[in-house]
Amino acid sequence: MTNKDKFLKDLGSWFIVLVVALLLAAFVNSQIFAMATVKEISMQNTLFADQVLVVNRLSYRNKIPQKGDIIIFYQSREIDSFFKEFGRSISSILPFMGPDEEESRDRLVKRVIATPGDEIDIRDGKVYVNGEQLNEPYVKGITPEGIIKLPLIVEENQLFVMGDNREHSRDSRHFGCIDVSHVEGKASLRLFPFSKFGKIK
Repeated sequence: MTNKDKFLKDLGSWFIVLVVALLLAAFVNSQIFAMATVKEISMQNTLFADQVLVVNRLSYRNKIPQKGDIIIFYQSREIDSFFKEFGRSISSILPFMGPDEEESRDRLVKRVIATPGDEIDIRDGKVYVNGEQLNEPYVKGITPEGIIKLPLIVEENQLFVMGDNREHSRDSRHFGCIDVSHVEGKASLRLFPFSKFGKIK
């Protein structure tokens, strides 16, 4: 075997390894765990801008999000089929393509406040679910009412979500309830900065 043949064989082997690694990473990212970077101040003091989160995409395969969960969701689109999400993941991983800017802006992190069948109301800066005031030690500031008419009943397969930084969060008080089908997963772990590494509460 000539040096050229050996080089081509090694090159082919490395190409196969890289393709397999890409496909495996895209599968994990689109179906099991994903990464999300906090971009705004709306979740302070629980989460801060530029913190990197691990999103558990398996959390809600057989159940809907629960009150108090911090979720990642898309405001404008549903989570698609396996192949479409897989394709999106490949596109975001490839260095010459990168994540879609518009989709990145549409991807939000908020806390679930009310689930299907709940009545939610906001009065005097406090949140009430089914007539009882919520105990919300994670909240920063008071909770102003938004433009959505309250009280309201959360409909089937929908969620009422808000940021923890209530005076600086655009959420269900402004755009209404979100559909469960838009939820990507649960923000389960803070990965970066390393000094804040740990489970998200």
